[in-house]
Amino acid sequence: MSGHIRVGIGLSPDLIRLDRPRMLDLVARINASAIDHVVVTDHVAFRGGRGQDGLAAMHYLAGLGIERELHTGVLILPLRHPTLVARQLIDLADIHEHGVVAAVGLGGDDPEEFTMVGMQASVRGKRMTESVERLVQLLAEQDEIEHDGGFYPVAGPGLSRGSGGRVKVLVGGRADAAFQRAAVADGWLATFCSPNRFAEGAAQLRTLRPAATLGYQAWVGFGPTGREAADAQIRRFYDLDPKPFHRYIPVGGVDEVTEHLTPYVQVGARLLNLFPAGDHTEIAVEGLSAVAEHLHSMGEAA
Repeated sequence: MSGHIRVGIGLSPDLIRLDRPRMLDLVARINASAIDHVVVTDHVAFRGGRGQDGLAAMHYLAGLGIERELHTGVLILPLRHPTLVARQLIDLADIHEHGVVAAVGLGGDDPEEFTMVGMQASVRGKRMTESVERLVQLLAEQDEIEHDGGFYPVAGPGLSRGSGGRVKVLVGGRADAAFQRAAVADGWLATFCSPNRFAEGAAQLRTLRPAATLGYQAWVGFGPTGREAADAQIRRFYDLDPKPFHRYIPVGGVDEVTEHLTPYVQVGARLLNLFPAGDHTEIAVEGLSAVAEHLHSMGEAA
């Protein structure tokens, strides 16, 4: 185990939609904490039309004065044209000096989300593969871009940019195709998997891209009612029975959450996106800040 460990707080759509005074208070608490970055979700029309545009949410947080790197976790890339996504990310990086990371995913948990934008979910894998390649190419500082892709043909000048830093791209997923896509990008973001499965995926990706960033994303339930809060979140967010997910969701106090995450760190995770369940945002920020301090010290001691 070596290298700095970065811990981010995930803000669910419920938190993003807090009234402005509470959002400003939340931003101030995050800015004063040991938390390294802030993560937002993304859906266009999920499980009956619910959604939150991840790119819009990142711009909103930048406007509120967040002084942390902004991440998507994950942006459903096949729903969008990669050129438009690249333009928005470059613009955000220009106005938000603290950095931008785009973790992108395949989607498909709700096929109607694709039909809502005139696409078929059955071809999302092919779209994803090509879109990741185009996005990475468009985010690079190139004068000319030309590609005769089946879904996203690109021809013309590269995208202009200001003084913003380079936008990193991570790829979510657990299938072999996800590792192939992650090898084209900057790294991999896993979720809902055991430490053993994470280690297997990390080893597979390292054979393709030895310097890849390895990340893990999870819901977290803080406090004595953490399990109940996490269960409610899984039901609301995914419309699924939460019991099969219990082994992937740390609950309890700072020590219990840190203990649950440590095996992922030991097998290579250097980026942790943690979404607190429930409405107690103050407790969540305080708890995640303490978890971040514990994990930071583990990375420094290695």
